Amino acid sequence: MITTNVIQRVFHLRYGGGTGTCFAIDVQNKQYLVTAKHVIDGFQNGNLIELYYNSNWETLTANIVGHHNYADVSVISVNQILARLPLVPDASGITYGQDTYFLGFPYMIQDERDNKINRNFPMPLVKKATLSAIISDQVGSYLLLDGYNNPGFSGGPVVFKMQHTNEFKVAAIISGYKYVDEPTYQQNQQTPITYRANTGIIIANNIDYALELIKINPIGVGINHTLNNIYNY
Repeated sequence: MITTNVIQRVFHLRYGGGTGTCFAIDVQNKQYLVTAKHVIDGFQNGNLIELYYNSNWETLTANIVGHHNYADVSVISVNQILARLPLVPDASGITYGQDTYFLGFPYMIQDERDNKINRNFPMPLVKKATLSAIISDQVGSYLLLDGYNNPGFSGGPVVFKMQHTNEFKVAAIISGYKYVDEPTYQQNQQTPITYRANTGIIIANNIDYALELIKINPIGVGINHTLNNIYNY
């Protein structure tokens, strides 16, 4: 079962005409929003983002903490605390072959039937995936998950439980999925048209990339900050 401290940190994000997912983490008593870099492509200081709240898109001014140089990871901050219940951002202890879960808003699907659980924010969809590999190579550090990702989950958290505990930690940020170009056929004849088939291999960047950006530019809002809060905790 996905616990409240995970659910209440996941948000439906809109920027530049596109939508995706972001989530809140706390680092050294400051809060930040983490997402995939391609979700907020071109974002600069003072740009506006929108979060879905109480059946509407609410506009917030945000500042850029950082876009990672090569990983598909960005961190921003807003002048409000969006979540209170703690969730540790740390991939250590994740185990090869274990179950993981990822949350987000594919195809703009969201559950508002019982929004008291999430304080009038929509409930994200949750999917389960197996940790297939932990990769560290010249490309970077990322997880490969066996599952089925969809557009809109990008920027969402990958969470897991430590062995012998019921506590979730967030290990990674959903980036996308590996695809292959498959041929199409008309009757029995192959055509020159191909399509990109989802292989079921999900790519998620290590949460350490977000922590690295925060360490360089720690401008998050203090977790005791209450100025102009519009949300109920």
